[in-house]
Amino acid sequence: MTSGQGDTSEKEFVEALVELRAEATVHDLVPWCSRHGIDVVPMTAGALVTGSSGKFAEAFGVAQLANRSRPQTLPVPPALANTARSVTVLPIPTPGARDRSS
Repeated sequence: MTSGQGDTSEKEFVEALVELRAEATVHDLVPWCSRHGIDVVPMTAGALVTGSSGKFAEAFGVAQLANRSRPQTLPVPPALANTARSVTVLPIPTPGARDRSS
């Protein structure tokens, strides 16, 4: 039995890619993310946003992030409708996954 397992999932680190709309910039995304405790790293065609699973669930209005073995698309909040085209949570890397490809 694992103690505190429910708390662990809320604090689990999440990375997501935000595809920006053509007229938007990363600077348009930063204030909203900051208010929700999510960090923003600019990328060539969008941004990498990071934070705890609990912060993501609250900010994007989802109960929890399930099945982290595959990418999952989150709904774009109305406040970001003019900024973000899509938000995709990256899967949790599997240790040794590269070693199994040969």
